[in-house]
Order: sequence, then C-alpha cells, then structure tokens
Amino acid sequence: MTPEEETGPSRGRLIAYGQIVVPLAVIGLPVAIYIPPFYSQTLGIDLALVGFILMLARLSDVVTDPLIGRLSDRTRTRWGRRRPWILAGVPVMMVSAVMLFAPMGAVSSGYLLLWICAIYFGFTLITIPYGAWGAELATEYHARNRITGSREIFLLAGLLIAITLPIIGAFMAGEQDGAASKAAMAPLAWFTVLLLPVCTFVLFRFVPEPTPHEYKHVPFASGVRKALKNGPFRLILVTSSLGALAGSINAGVAILFYEHLAGIGKAGTILIFALFAAGVVGSPFWVTLGGRIGKHMAIVVAGGISMAAFACVPVVIYWVKPQAPELVFWCLLGITLLQGITIGAAPIMGASIMADVVDLDTLRNGEQRTAFLFSFMSMVRKIFEAVGVGIALPVISWAGFNPQSDHNSSTALFALLAMYCLVPLVLWLASILVISRYPITKERQIRLRTALEKKLARQAAKG
Repeated sequence: MTPEEETGPSRGRLIAYGQIVVPLAVIGLPVAIYIPPFYSQTLGIDLALVGFILMLARLSDVVTDPLIGRLSDRTRTRWGRRRPWILAGVPVMMVSAVMLFAPMGAVSSGYLLLWICAIYFGFTLITIPYGAWGAELATEYHARNRITGSREIFLLAGLLIAITLPIIGAFMAGEQDGAASKAAMAPLAWFTVLLLPVCTFVLFRFVPEPTPHEYKHVPFASGVRKALKNGPFRLILVTSSLGALAGSINAGVAILFYEHLAGIGKAGTILIFALFAAGVVGSPFWVTLGGRIGKHMAIVVAGGISMAAFACVPVVIYWVKPQAPELVFWCLLGITLLQGITIGAAPIMGASIMADVVDLDTLRNGEQRTAFLFSFMSMVRKIFEAVGVGIALPVISWAGFNPQSDHNSSTALFALLAMYCLVPLVLWLASILVISRYPITKERQIRLRTALEKKLARQAAKG
C-alpha cells in the first residue's frame, strides 16, 4: 500500500478527481427536474406517459449497472480498470445530451424513451467505475470523507451551473416560457459536449488508479447472496432506497409545485439555485463533523435539521399563502437554505460509508469488487427512483392536475403538495431512522483495515 492510499490524495489530486462530476451534474439534475415539464408542458407529451417512460428507462439500469460494475472489477488493461469504461461513456453522454435537450423538430414518446435510456446508460458507464475508483483512493476513515467531500462540492457547483444555464438561455432568446423552454434546455446539452471531454482528460492525466489486489473470483449469483448477508450493506441498501424514492418523487414535481401551487413562477429556479449554493457552503462542515461524531451520525443530524425545515412547507402553502402571498417566496427560501446547508451530508458520508462496507465485504468474501457493490447499490437506488417517477407524475395526473392549465382543482393541487412534500417527508424520516443503526464506527473500520492488510500480507507471502 502506498502512503497516499493510506492517508488520502493530495489537494491537487482531490480537485482532479472531483471535477469531472461538474458536467455530469449539469446534465444529471435537468434529467430529474426539467425533463417532466419540458417534454409535457413544452413539447406536449402526456404527463402520465412521461412518468411511465422515465420509469421504464430507469429500470433499464437494473441490467446495465451490475454488468458494468462486474466488468469494471474484472478489467485489466495497461490504462487501468476504470478508465476504459469511463472513456466509453463520454461519447454516449455527449450524443444523448444533445438529442434529449436540444431535439430537432417534433418528438414522440419513442424518441424520449430511446434517448433517456441512452443517457442513463452513459451515466452508468461513467459513474459506476468512477465511484469505485474514488473508494479505492484511500483506506483511512477520514481520508475517505475528504475524497467524497471534494466530489460533492464539485457536484453542487455543477448543479448551480445546471440551474443558471437555462435562465441564461431563455434570457438570450427572449423567451418568457419558464425554465423548461427549448431555449432554456439547449445550453445544457452544449455545455456538456464542451466540458465533459476536458474534465475526463484532467481525471485521466492527474489521478492514478490504485493497483488492484488479486483475489479469488466469486461467481455473480454467489456474490449477490454474500453481499446481502453483509448487515451494514443491507442497511445502506434500505436507507439509500428510501432516500432515492423520496428524492425522485420530490424532484419529479418540483418545478410544477413552484409554478402551480406555491405561485412563485420563475422564482422557483432561484430556490433551486439557493439550495445548491447553500450546499457548497455547508459541505466542508459535514466532512469535519463526520470525522468527529461518526459518518452515520452526521447524516442523522443533517437529516433531522432538513426534515424539520421541510415539514413547514404545508404551513406556508395553507396558512401563509392565503394571508400574505408576498411572503411565500421568502418563507420557502428560508426552508430551502436550511435544507441546502445539510444537503451534502448524505452523499458525502454515504459514499465514504460504502468504501468501509467494501472493506468488510473483501475481508469476508475474498474478492475485491468495489465497482460491483457500488453498481448493485446503484441498481437498487435506480429501481426506487423509477418507481418514484412512476408514482408522482401519474398520481397528480389521475388527480386531475394539468400542467398546461392555470386553474387546477383543490384535489389536484393537494396531490401535487403530497408528491412534493408529504410523501417524501415520511420516506426521508424512515431513511434517517434506518441509517442511525449503522454499526461501523471509526474504531471498527480501523480494525477491519488491519485485518484486511494482514490478509493481503499473507497472500503476498504465499505468492
């Protein structure tokens, strides 16, 4: 083991590793937030059908995620295990981003299904090997927080760009149709096309891949069974699935909530921007707190603060709005800033926790399969994300909500509030309760690494 693998990468390598998520975030956030209103409200596809298509596309990852994870772990080339797969994903992302966000002419449901599947496949090719690469860059408990913290700060910066580009695009085109107009969406595609190759080059040039340790290979089906016997991994699967379901339901209707229920129109974009800007400010704090009180407890603290704030949304809609509608934006801004300060905790600590879970899996099962475990978790998350989209948009549609109307019924608007706030709130609270039971503390992680290093030393002596 090199000193850098033990203590963590230098600041320069942390930057070089984290920066590639900027273009991924620039296109990833709009897929979650802007695609539903863009393809229904702007391009005219039925809202429930859009939700169904997004669900089908997400389910395609059930096959591709574990496959790419498994192949990435098994790959041996002169350029490394992870680089070839990331490189393959770059052109897929570039082409599908253009086709999805800058469509030429009329679109159909089949068109949306094809290119949403393509862009999800591009994400899989890049993010599964990339996440595994980061998990292998360091072995020390807090150093892993620094790696995932760097990545999260760049992610949030990319999300800020994703919010800003549609505003600039619509302004330059003189359009007043909101954040999901054609002119607003096109800059997202072209920014991705320009930036993704540059960021990939920086990653490849300045971040070395750790040398893989050779272990015995575990068959796929047996590997799945063994992973599910890993108690900490099961907890991560459950809490992550609940969070993914909640986030998918919430994000899928966010723009519709701001425009049709909160009544703040384009100012909703300001709230999304404020959310991620606050996240950039708050992320370093959670890296530090996770090192002091434990990663899972940092998530619990952050989640408690965020949910206490988010629970005030119905009060704003049903009490503040009727009496003082001019205060709605400011109340929602306060809620958003509190949530934003905490938004980095779960992604930072969660990815760092996964690196610790990989150590336990490797020690017990005898194979280093970082990408497989990441991909398996990603697969499960995406199933729940698919279910979330498949629930949220059809539910509000069945309740009578029409995104092209300014006069929806009270029943339709309550369904919109339930999908934006009430249902996600319950799911997020359940997720927090589950992660509070996570058992791998800093002390236990040190013991795991010590046992794993001894196992590696014995294998090296036999070899």
